[in-house]
Amino acid sequence: MYGWAIYWGASYFTEQDGTWHQTIIRDTDFTPSHVIEFYLSYPIYIITGVSAFLYAKTRLPTYQEGLHLQYMVAVIGPFMILPNVGLNEWGHTFWFMEELFVAPLHYGFVFFGWAALGAMGVMNTEVIAIGKLIKKDLV
Repeated sequence: MYGWAIYWGASYFTEQDGTWHQTIIRDTDFTPSHVIEFYLSYPIYIITGVSAFLYAKTRLPTYQEGLHLQYMVAVIGPFMILPNVGLNEWGHTFWFMEELFVAPLHYGFVFFGWAALGAMGVMNTEVIAIGKLIKKDLV
């Protein structure tokens, strides 16, 4: 569910917002594309990610010991997009920068892309755990 929420929140709704910016240029925090993106899809995937992390920490034996760094990065990375969106909107409001996707104000969004690499670490851990369950050595 977390992967599904990330997919829709970070790809479909964010690209819809990019299309809005290319046609309308400047907007506010409450334009139709931002309402769906900031107040619906981002909170959904943040809540889903934290819930999945807590479920794994309390219910799955693989994640019960210590903190699983890959899982933390895969959850905290998308969470950090929300504060960056606030900074981005504030910057556009007070600096009147053009809505160029290569503007320095948008550099913080790269963190989200880097955090997606944490998902590969989680998948690796899951494959090893499934291998142990079916008594096969997959490593």
